[in-house]
Amino acid sequence: MSARVLMVMESVFPTPGGGGAESQVRTLGLHLPARDVGVSVIVPMVRYGPQVENDDVDGIEVRRIAYPKWPLVGAAIMLCKLAWRLFRLRREYTFIHAHIAGNMAAVCSIMGRLLNKPVLIKLTGMTEMVGGILDPAPTFRTWLKKKAMQSATYYQATSSQIARMLVESGFCEKKVRLIPNAVDTERFAALQRNDDDRRALCGDRRMVGVYVGRLEAEKDLDLMLRGWASAFRNNPSVALVLVGAGSLQAQLEQQARELGIADQIVFAGASKVVERFLSLADVGLLTSRAEGLSNTLLEYMASGLPVIGSRVSGTEDFVVAGKTGWLFPAGDVAQFAACLESAAAAVGGGQLANLGQNARQLVINDASISAVVSRLVEIYGATPIA
Repeated sequence: MSARVLMVMESVFPTPGGGGAESQVRTLGLHLPARDVGVSVIVPMVRYGPQVENDDVDGIEVRRIAYPKWPLVGAAIMLCKLAWRLFRLRREYTFIHAHIAGNMAAVCSIMGRLLNKPVLIKLTGMTEMVGGILDPAPTFRTWLKKKAMQSATYYQATSSQIARMLVESGFCEKKVRLIPNAVDTERFAALQRNDDDRRALCGDRRMVGVYVGRLEAEKDLDLMLRGWASAFRNNPSVALVLVGAGSLQAQLEQQARELGIADQIVFAGASKVVERFLSLADVGLLTSRAEGLSNTLLEYMASGLPVIGSRVSGTEDFVVAGKTGWLFPAGDVAQFAACLESAAAAVGGGQLANLGQNARQLVINDASISAVVSRLVEIYGATPIA
């Protein structure tokens, strides 16, 4: 292998039910070897994950750091063991790629400098924006992490907003690389609408919207239902399919009844085959109040769906009004409802299909596995910036 990359992630791997950062590590681990880049992964051995120190996950070498589960002291021991592991394995890797800019990324930055190993830190979103290194009012501990990470070689910003925040927070602009999450565009390449399946799930509805994700507060599904009711109350020609599970399901079902739209809402539950639901829909919906870069957004677009999305990090980079979908200010029910009405008015005239084709082409160009891996391989082999 021309490069050997050590992926370090402050999370469990693999993650039951999936996870944004975790799924991206898996995607890179599966596809980088074809580009002559070896990959191994280091994660902490958390209580809710596999209790095996040396493992193989889908052909990816995984090493887990065991540590006592004591508050503060246990975390400190884990970080010391990480530093020792980075030193001990220094001849087995040429590059460190730290996912999630937390304590482990700070240790990677310090050790990378000591060992003369280039370090790329990936910033995933809210973890860094609120209470993290991009927070405008960091605690002293966060300030220390930030100072440590300023010695990293590169920073991977998954959105233009994160890239701007890095520079505004004092990180070197020359080290910032705008590289989005990767989506498997081939997985969604040949989706065909099954009219019988659509009819069985939604009846003979003229327009079907879809949401895929957790049923949790940060996705602002309360706004989604209120906006849907504002646009379509007493309209029998539309349906909204919610694909996912979460703590808010019962509350959302009750809200749909109170809004008078219960007959329009389908709670489909969690699914490992989201392609089935995306193939039945006309438009993808994303109403989050905050994101880093939503994997769901990229999957909508890879499926050829136009998107109605809130103007938040990542989404504003990919949803281009009039080209790939509609944007509305996060939290604005009236503007969201107006976008829904515009989408409904476009059904049947070819406009939605054109927007969807544009959306798919955009993610193929900028966020396909091939595009993202190519940019990372270039970084792994680049001369570090002083």
